[in-house]
Amino acid sequence: MQKRKRRFLRKGENLMMLRTIRLEKAKKAEQQKELTISNAITRCKLASAEVIPDINELLQNNTIGNLVDSLGRDNKKKIRAESADALAHIASGSSEHSNLIAKAGAVPRLIRLLQSSDPEVCEKGILSLGNLLHFAPNLRDFIISHGFVQKLISLIQDKSTSTVILSHLTWVLRKLCISPQPSPPDDLAGILQALNILLYNPEAKILEDSLMAVRNLAHGSDMIQILLGTEVVPRIIYLLEHNDVMVQKAAVQALRNIASGSEEQIQELLKNNLLPHISALMSHTDADIRSQVLWLLQNIADGNHFHRQAIMNAGLLPKILENLKAEAIPLKCAAALTITMLAIDKDKNLLCYLMRQGVIPEFCNLLFYEDNEVICNLLHVLSTMLDVDPSFTAEVTGIIEWSGALNNIKMLQSNENEEISQVARKMISDYFSGTQPHIATKFKSKFQNICYI
Repeated sequence: MQKRKRRFLRKGENLMMLRTIRLEKAKKAEQQKELTISNAITRCKLASAEVIPDINELLQNNTIGNLVDSLGRDNKKKIRAESADALAHIASGSSEHSNLIAKAGAVPRLIRLLQSSDPEVCEKGILSLGNLLHFAPNLRDFIISHGFVQKLISLIQDKSTSTVILSHLTWVLRKLCISPQPSPPDDLAGILQALNILLYNPEAKILEDSLMAVRNLAHGSDMIQILLGTEVVPRIIYLLEHNDVMVQKAAVQALRNIASGSEEQIQELLKNNLLPHISALMSHTDADIRSQVLWLLQNIADGNHFHRQAIMNAGLLPKILENLKAEAIPLKCAAALTITMLAIDKDKNLLCYLMRQGVIPEFCNLLFYEDNEVICNLLHVLSTMLDVDPSFTAEVTGIIEWSGALNNIKMLQSNENEEISQVARKMISDYFSGTQPHIATKFKSKFQNICYI
């Protein structure tokens, strides 16, 4: 009996020793893993923004795998936050880096970080997802498939969510709406629901990123039609009058993309009383906003005759002409191209009005600008002015000569762009082949007055 008891005790001691050894091994393995993670985090912290670990090095050391594993450690918030931050840094290396992180299983774990009660953990998780999308847009639907949009809606509906977190979420949503694929993003209904909430946020940066998200979505007739069927468009038009310049600019860009749709879609956009809202923006102190508005008007004018007439009925033509006479070349070009779109119907009264407002010298000056689209459109309008009525011909040829643009038109006859060279050759052949030098002098004083009416 005593012998059996001693054997039992020895067996118990052996089991305890074995358990202790296993615990020690597990502890050492855990410590080694933590050291590996710590080293990976430290390397990422020490590296500059330009120095990202090489793909082969990351694979050899299993750096990404260790960092991804550490995202699931619920009891170590600091490590989770720092690991997410390290992954965000690695993702900024290239699309290959970002896809490697996604392949290692980081996406669902990063999305789970959004539920963390620790603001730093939540923030780092959001920023890491944003970097993945920024450097690998192909991950868009993969990230959506793991429930990101629903987590996003939950956070923006939660009144306790901080402005900082909301701002980061909107930035990620903006990236999510970039469409590398021809199809719209998955869970589009959820994205539009989120935008409908965010577009009423009082923070300017959140509004700007929300508007840029709409701009990124507004590509293709189908997507534009979906946007026109929501409350998003009236809200964007309202935000044109926001007191923040960046919000205004983002609103114009979103509307510019929406206006690139079909004639019916442009008409639907105009029904929202758009044109009266953009009138004040055409005199904005920010030249870039004025340029964006002019590009928006070009898209509208590209619709049909009624859309072009609506622009003129709204009294916007004088403001377009004001921008044509601005000093900034990009602004002048945008105004000139808008005018060429309005003149596409070859309306004699409109062309006469444009001549009297001094557009021809401005057009001639822009022929020296090295932009084939601008040059081609301007040559077409000048050619139309020469053709539309014989009574205009002497005036137009006189202004062209006086402005010094005739030599440039002659040079454009040999331009590499076939359409430009063809129009230039026709103009020279039809109207300038027998021109006498005294014509420019005859019209000089007369058209100096016309230019500045």
